[in-house]
Amino acid sequence: MVWSIFKHENSFITTTREEINGVPCLKLKPNNSKGLLPTVINYHGWHSNKDFKRFESLVIASHGYQVFVPDALHHGDKDPIDHDDPENLGKYLWKIILQSVKESKKFIEQIINNHEADSTRIGIIGDSMGAITAGGVFVYNLDLKCLVGYIGTFAWQEAIKVNHLPPINQGNRELIEYYDPMNNEDKIKDRAILMLNGTDDTSLPINSQRGFFNKMLPLYKQNTSKFELVEVANVNHLITTGMLERAVMWFKEHL
Repeated sequence: MVWSIFKHENSFITTTREEINGVPCLKLKPNNSKGLLPTVINYHGWHSNKDFKRFESLVIASHGYQVFVPDALHHGDKDPIDHDDPENLGKYLWKIILQSVKESKKFIEQIINNHEADSTRIGIIGDSMGAITAGGVFVYNLDLKCLVGYIGTFAWQEAIKVNHLPPINQGNRELIEYYDPMNNEDKIKDRAILMLNGTDDTSLPINSQRGFFNKMLPLYKQNTSKFELVEVANVNHLITTGMLERAVMWFKEHL
């Protein structure tokens, strides 16, 4: 895959580079916006960073949302490592995810206090590692309005058991168990969650996400429109235009 950064300016969106609570990020804000803004935090995947998410975030922002794209630990401007080294995935993945979850509460406080984010209309989205991260952030921050996960899983330990994610080491076992969305029915119930997964994903197969969906679905008997798993046929580990469209539609409905 060829990685590229979309560098063109957009006359409708202003993009700035910020550091919020020590986290480098992009901020995309619709021009001529006034007052408090519905806001989306976009978490990137392994081998990515805030700049690679710029075009996708411009699309979301063009629909009236302020968007923040934070760099995860060991990505972008935060002490990057060699993401092509397979040993680094096992060594760092959970450390990176848990660090992003830990940082999220103060990050959200800062965008509310200093960046006109509407505290009642904040949603999160992420792809791959970013989707896993977003699931933990959603559990940790109960005031977040909605969650979208591309090509990820919200069943952390189930994915670990079948070797779809790196094994837990003793140092992070308790935190993974604590933030795993699969263990948090009480923090998930009645909150809007959309999952978008390719049926042919070979990097993070869809089975664990199906397991999460099936376990949590009974919690939504009164409002099934707030909980959805979209299975995209014949798609591997990538975000399609249709997935992005569904994500924007989800924010329009729930944010």
